[in-house]
Amino acid sequence: MDYKLEAEKISNAVEDLAKGKLKNKEDLTRIIELAFSSGKMDKLQELAFQAKYSQGILKIIRSRDNTIDDKYLSTLQNEFIVSISKIKNILEELLEDSYQFLKTIYKEKFFQLTFQSMNALNDLCSDLVYLKYYFNDNK
Repeated sequence: MDYKLEAEKISNAVEDLAKGKLKNKEDLTRIIELAFSSGKMDKLQELAFQAKYSQGILKIIRSRDNTIDDKYLSTLQNEFIVSISKIKNILEELLEDSYQFLKTIYKEKFFQLTFQSMNALNDLCSDLVYLKYYFNDNK
C-alpha cells in the first residue's frame, strides 16, 4: 500500500467536505500518512473525535451565553483542557515512529504554550473535524 497516496486521497476527500476551508492540509495529510504507516488508524479516528469534541466545547465557551453559570463554564474549560491534552498525546503517539525532524516541527508548531501554537493547534483541530465527518460518511 502506498501510504502517501492513500493519505492524499483521504485528505482531498476531506478538503472537498470542507469546501476548501482546510487551514493545515499538508499537516493533516502527513498525520493521516503516519497513521497508515504505523497501523494506528484507530488513533487517527480517536484524534478526529477528540478534535470535534474540543471544537464543540470551545464553541460553547466562546459564545459566553449569559445562561451559562460560572460553575458550568469552569467545568467546560476543564474539559477543554483535558481534550486538548488528549489530542496532544495522540499526535505524539502518531509521531513516535517518525523522524526527529518532524517531531521537532510539530512540537514547535502545535505543542508550545504560546498564542501562535495554540492557534495552530486549534486550526488543526478544525481540520480534523472534517476528517471526523469523512469517517462518519464512510462507515
